[in-house]
Amino acid sequence: MTEENKSDSQSTMIEHLLFYVNGKEVIERHAEPDWTLLWYLRNKLCLTGSKLGCGEGGCGACTVMISRCIDRESGKVEHRTINACLAPLCSVDGCHVITVEGLGSVNKSNIHPIQSRLTELFGSQCGFCTPGMVMSLYGTITTAKTPQPTLQDIEEALDGNLCRCTGYRPILDAVKTFASDIKKLPTGEPCATTSTTLDKCILFEKQDSIVSNHIDFPAKLQSYAPQSIHIRGSSMDWFRPTSLKEVLQLRRTYPGDASKFVFGNTRVQMERQMNVMKFPRLIALTHVEELQKLSRIHDTLCLGAGITFSRLKSQLIEWVDDKINDGGICEALLNQLRYFASTQIRNVASLGGNIITASPISDINPVLQAANAILELHHADTNVVRQIPLRDFFLGARRISMDENEVLVTIHIPLPDSSVKYFLRSYKQARRRDDSKGIVSAGFQVQLEQSNSSDSQWQVAFACFSFGGMGSTTVMAKIAQQNIIGLPWTRSTMNKTCEWILNELPLDETSLGGQPEYRRTLMQSFLFKFYTYICCELRQTTIDSTDNSIAYPYRRPISHAQQTIPKCPQSQKVVGTSLLHQSGYLQATGEANYVDDIPSLTNTLHAAFVLSTKPNARIKHIDIEAASQVPGFVSFVTHTDVPGSNQTGPIVPDEEIFVSSVAPCIGAVIGLVVCESEQAAYKAANLVQIEYELLTPTILTIEDAIMHESYFGNEICLQQGDIDKSLAEAEHKVEGTLMIGGQEHFYLEPNCCMVIPSMDDNEITMYLSTQSVSAPQELTARALGRDISRIKCHNKRVGGAFGGKETRPIPLCIGIAVAAVKVGRPVRFNLDRHTDISITGHRHPFKVEYKVGFTANGNLLALDIQLWNNGGCSLDYSISIMEHAMLHTGNCYRFPNIRIRGRSCKTHLPSNTALRGFGGPQGILACENIIEHIASYLKMDPFNIRQLNLFKEGDTTHYGQILEHWNVPRILNEIITSSDLVTRQKQVDEFNRTNIYRKRGISIIPTKFGIGFLLRFLNQAGALVHIYKDGSVLVSHGGIEMGQGLNTKMIAIAAEVLGCGVHRIRISETASDKVPNASSTGGSVSSDLNGMAVKHACEQLRERLNTLIVDNNAEISWENLVTQAYFSRLDLCAHGFHATPNMFDYDLSQNRAQYNYFTQGAAVSEVELDTLTGDWHILRVDILMDVGTSLNPNIDIGQIEGAFMQGVGLFTMEELIWGDHEQQKWIKPGFLFSRGPDTYKIPSFSDVPLDFRVSLLSESSNPRAIYSSKGIGEPPITLASSVFFALKQACMAYRKQQGFSDYFTLQSPATVERLRMACSDEFTNRACLTDHQNFQPRGSY
Repeated sequence: MTEENKSDSQSTMIEHLLFYVNGKEVIERHAEPDWTLLWYLRNKLCLTGSKLGCGEGGCGACTVMISRCIDRESGKVEHRTINACLAPLCSVDGCHVITVEGLGSVNKSNIHPIQSRLTELFGSQCGFCTPGMVMSLYGTITTAKTPQPTLQDIEEALDGNLCRCTGYRPILDAVKTFASDIKKLPTGEPCATTSTTLDKCILFEKQDSIVSNHIDFPAKLQSYAPQSIHIRGSSMDWFRPTSLKEVLQLRRTYPGDASKFVFGNTRVQMERQMNVMKFPRLIALTHVEELQKLSRIHDTLCLGAGITFSRLKSQLIEWVDDKINDGGICEALLNQLRYFASTQIRNVASLGGNIITASPISDINPVLQAANAILELHHADTNVVRQIPLRDFFLGARRISMDENEVLVTIHIPLPDSSVKYFLRSYKQARRRDDSKGIVSAGFQVQLEQSNSSDSQWQVAFACFSFGGMGSTTVMAKIAQQNIIGLPWTRSTMNKTCEWILNELPLDETSLGGQPEYRRTLMQSFLFKFYTYICCELRQTTIDSTDNSIAYPYRRPISHAQQTIPKCPQSQKVVGTSLLHQSGYLQATGEANYVDDIPSLTNTLHAAFVLSTKPNARIKHIDIEAASQVPGFVSFVTHTDVPGSNQTGPIVPDEEIFVSSVAPCIGAVIGLVVCESEQAAYKAANLVQIEYELLTPTILTIEDAIMHESYFGNEICLQQGDIDKSLAEAEHKVEGTLMIGGQEHFYLEPNCCMVIPSMDDNEITMYLSTQSVSAPQELTARALGRDISRIKCHNKRVGGAFGGKETRPIPLCIGIAVAAVKVGRPVRFNLDRHTDISITGHRHPFKVEYKVGFTANGNLLALDIQLWNNGGCSLDYSISIMEHAMLHTGNCYRFPNIRIRGRSCKTHLPSNTALRGFGGPQGILACENIIEHIASYLKMDPFNIRQLNLFKEGDTTHYGQILEHWNVPRILNEIITSSDLVTRQKQVDEFNRTNIYRKRGISIIPTKFGIGFLLRFLNQAGALVHIYKDGSVLVSHGGIEMGQGLNTKMIAIAAEVLGCGVHRIRISETASDKVPNASSTGGSVSSDLNGMAVKHACEQLRERLNTLIVDNNAEISWENLVTQAYFSRLDLCAHGFHATPNMFDYDLSQNRAQYNYFTQGAAVSEVELDTLTGDWHILRVDILMDVGTSLNPNIDIGQIEGAFMQGVGLFTMEELIWGDHEQQKWIKPGFLFSRGPDTYKIPSFSDVPLDFRVSLLSESSNPRAIYSSKGIGEPPITLASSVFFALKQACMAYRKQQGFSDYFTLQSPATVERLRMACSDEFTNRACLTDHQNFQPRGSY
C-alpha cells in the first residue's frame, strides 16, 4: 500500500472518542490507547466508586455496565457488565457507561433499591467489593429477558465477583429479593427468632422499584453510527475498523508485530501489564460486522470469530431448546461456557480470540476439535480464503498454522448425520468452579456402529479425544483414536484406551503446571465418565445403576440460608440490636473513600518498588541509567537515603526497609523509583538493572530449614504430666505427619499509602491502609530519626485486612516516607495485586509430627507433638503464631499428659505474618486430625472420641487456665438436635451405599478459641468523645474499621450510655493524634478493648449531664440538655481508657498463659464429592456460636459466615504454590506462582453451602467483656475444618469400597487434586508410578 493510499484511508477516520458516563456526554480528544476505562473514571472523571482490586478482571471490584445501540432501526440496546480494569477507554466509543455513582447517592438521597437492600441485609462489610456487586446485579436485572431475573440468573450473574468478608450469604439473600421465582425457595419452620432467605424475599416482595430507577439510554447514542477510529497516542495507536476490508487493509499496512488484534482486551491487557509486552498498534475488531455471524446453515453451525462468549451462550441455549440434531455439540459447548471465565469476561471476550491465543489450558478448543471445527481464514495480502481443520491448527506452544497476515473470520462446525450414532461431550476440572481455568479439560467424540456379529455389539467407527492441560497446546490422543477404531464399546476397551492415552501424553514433575499424576488421572476419569454416559444413552445393561451419577453433569441447586438470633436483653435499648453498618449506604453507592480514593495534591509524586528477583543473593551493582531516562523520572531511593535506622520489625528489628547488601528473598525491596506519574514509575522500576551474586544454601521449605537447622530462636516447649511414661504404657498408639499449607489474605483493597511531608516543624502526615496507626507511626519515626509526635497517621476505613495489614505493609510505607522526605513532595503508591500477594506475606505453613496414646474405648492418655512453621526471612510474628498454635493444639479435649514442641523456621521466602486465627486454625486442625486418626484406628465414630474426651467445667488446660463458663458440651447437644445429625448420618451412609462415584461425608467439630492478647500491656485502649453544641457526637478510638463493624458497635455503645439517638453519633477516622499508643486491631479483641474505652468516656459525659436533670426537666430532649450543659460550662469532651483486669504476661517455659475468655462453638458440615475428579459441594452447614450477648447480632453472624468461608478456603482450595528444589521443580526456586486471582482461588459464590444455617447460643453471658459479649472475628474460621473432615470421610467411603481400609493422611488444603488422588482406584494406579494408595500430591510448606 502506498503512503498516499495509506494517508487517504486514515484521513476518513475519527480521531476522538464520544461516549456517555452516567447520562453525561464525554468527548475525549486527547485519549491515550493505553488508558483503561477504570483509570479514566478514577483519575479524569474522579468517579472513584469503581475500585482497582486486581487489575486482571478476576475480582469484579471494577465492574461497570456498558450499553450500546446495536440496531438503530429497532433501537435495540445491548447492556453488558464488564471489568473496567481491562477495558481500554478507546473501546467505549459510542457507549453509555454506568458506574455505581450513576445508580444512586447518599448525598443526593436517591439510593437505588439494589444499593439499599445490600446495605439493609448486611451484604456489605469492608465495602471495597460492594460497588462491583451492585453493578453486576444491576446488569443482571437490566439484561433479564423477563421483567425480573430468576434465582438461577442471579446466582450465575455474580460468578465474576469476589468478597473476602461476608462469606457471600448476605449478598445472595439481598440480591434474591429481586428474583421473580422466590416461591422456589424452601420455607422454614415459623419462628420469631429465625429468618430465612425466603422471609427476606417476602419482606421486599411488594417493593417494585426497579423500573423507576432505570437509567435511560442517551438519545444521542440511539442514532450513533459507528465509524472507523484512529487514536494516536504517545506510545501506541488505536484503530477501530468497521469492515473486514478495512481490517485486511490495516493488517497489510502494519503486518506482523507492527500491530496486534484485540477484541475484549482480556489477554492483551494482561500481557501488557504482567509481561511488559509492547504493541505499537492495537486494531480493535469489535465493530466488524463480518465477524459477528451466528447462524445455522443446513448442516453447519457458522460462528463468527468476533462473537462474544455471552452471545454464543445465549444462542446455544436457543439451539438446545430447539432440539436441533447436533449430536451434543451445543450442549458440550454450553457445559464449558457455564464455568468459562466470568460474566464480565464472557461479555467482551471473543470466540476467535480464544482460539488464536492457543492456550494450552483452553476449555473451548478441545470441544471444537472434537466437533471437527473448520476455521475460515482470510489473507490480508492476497485476499485468499483458506479453510483449515482446528485439529491441524495447533502446532506447539503458542504456535498456530496461521500466517501473520491472516485473519480468522468464521468457525464452521459440521453437524452429524442423523443416521449416525454420534456422541460428543465435554469435561473440565479446575481449582474452583467459577472463573477458573481448567487444570484439564476435554472434548470427546465417538461414532458407533453395530457389528455384524450375533450380539450386534456396538463398536467404534470414529473417535476424537482432545485435551487441554496435557501439553504445550491443545492436544489430541491420535494413537488412541486410531487404535480404538473397530473395537467394541466395552469397559475393557476403555481400560486399553486409558493406557494408550497415558503412554501418548506423558507428564512428569517438571511439566509446566505441575500436578502430573492428577492430570493423568483426570484424563482417565473423563474418559470413564464419557463411556458411562454413552452406555446410559444406549441403555446398556452392562452399566450398574450406581454408576449413573457420573454419567451426567452435576447441576448445582439454588442456595438458601437461615439465621437464628436470641432476643435482645430488655435492659438494653441500642446495644444488642442489629444496627446497620455505619458506612453501609456509602459503600453501596461508591461514596465511601479508601486511601487510594483520596485526591492527590497538585505536586504529588508516584512510587514503584524495585524488588529483588533472586533469593539469598548479594547485590553487586545497581544500574538506573535506563530508568532515569523515563520522562517524569524524579529520584531513585535506596538504603543510603534513610536518615535514621534502616532496620525495622514489629518485635525485633531484624529486617531492612531497603536491602543494603544481601536480598533475603525474591520480592525484597531494594529501592523505589519516584516519578511524576504512576505509569512512569512502573516503567522506570522495570528498567532498573541489578547484578546479583547467588549465595548458598537457599532455604525455601520447612524440610530445608530442618536440614540446615535454620530457625528463629530456641525450641518452645509446653509439657504437662509424664509423657514418656504414659506413651510407653498406653494400650494403643498411633503416629503420623500432617502438612498444613499457607494462605493468602486476599483483602480486596491492595496495600496503599500517601505521605505528605511538611517543612513546618518536620511533620509527616501519612494516610495508609493499616490495622494500626500507632505501629507505622513509631517505626516511621525511627527510620526518619524524628520524634513519634511529629508523625501523624490517619485511616478512615480499610478494604479488608485479616492480619495482612498489621505488620508487612509498614516497611513499604516507611519507604514512601523516606522518599517523600528526600524529594520534599507528597508521594503515594498503590501495590498491584501480583506484587501485593508476592511480597506481603501469608499465613504460616505448618508441619506436624505426632504420637498419641489412648485406650481401647478412645480415652486420650498422652500426646507428644512437634510443630514447625515456615516464618520466611524475618521474624515478624512467627514465634508468637507458633505459641498461639501450641496453646490451641488441644482444642476442646483433655490430654492428661501432653508435650508440645515448636520451632519457627527461617527461610528465604518473604516473611510470613498474621492471618485470621493467628496459628489457632493450624493447632486445632492438627488436634482434630489426631482425633480422626484414633477413630479410624479404633473403627469408631470420631464424634464419640470427641465427646468422651471433652473438657468439663472447672478443668484446667495444658497451659494452666481454669475453664469457666464452659458451654461446648451444651453447644454440641443443641446442634446435634437442631442439625438432625443422627438421621443425616444414616442418610449419608445410604447415599454412599447406592452411589459408587459420588460420595458424601458429614462431620461435627467444636472449637474453643482464646480471646485476649497474651502480653498484658497490649490489653489496653483509649477513646475520645466530643459532644458539640447542636447535640452531635464525635467518637474517636484507636481501633480500625476493616469491615468487621467495629465503628457500628462503638456507636451503639455510645448511644446506649449517652442516651441519645444513634443518628447523632459519628466516627470520622482513626488517627494517631486523637488516640495515641493504640494496640493493633486484631485478635478479635477490638470491640472488647475499644468498646470499654468508649463506654468509659461516655459514662463520664453522662454523669456530667445528669447533674442538670431535675424533676421538672426529666423529659428534656438530648439537644436541649446539651445546650444547657454548654451554658452551664460543663466539659463536653471526655477521654476514656480501659485496661483489661486480671491479665498477666504468659510464660510458656512455666506452662503459664491466660486468655481473657474463650469464644466457643460447633459446626456440622455435609459435603458431596465427585470421587473421579475431586470436585465437591457443601450441601449443608449448621453453626452454633456462643457470642455471649451479642453487641450486634447481624454483624456477628456476618463475621461468623465470613470467617467460616475463609476457613473453607484455607482447608480446601486456597493453595500457595512456590518454586523449590524438590516439590515444585517447574517453578523458579523462591518464586510464587499463585500470585493473583487467576492462579490463587478463594471461595466464590458457587462454593457457599447450599443450606447455610447459623445460630447464636441463647442465654449465654460473659462477665469478662463489654455488655457480656464475646469477640467473634477469628473463632469461626476453625469450624471450617468440619468441611475438611467431611470431605475426608467421603474419600474414606470410596477407598473402603475400593478395598483400601487403612488410615490415610489428607494434607491441607484438601484441593481437588488431593481429594481425587486420595480416592485411590484403578485410574490413580495407572497414573502413579508407585504406591498409588499412599500417594501424596506435591505441596508448598
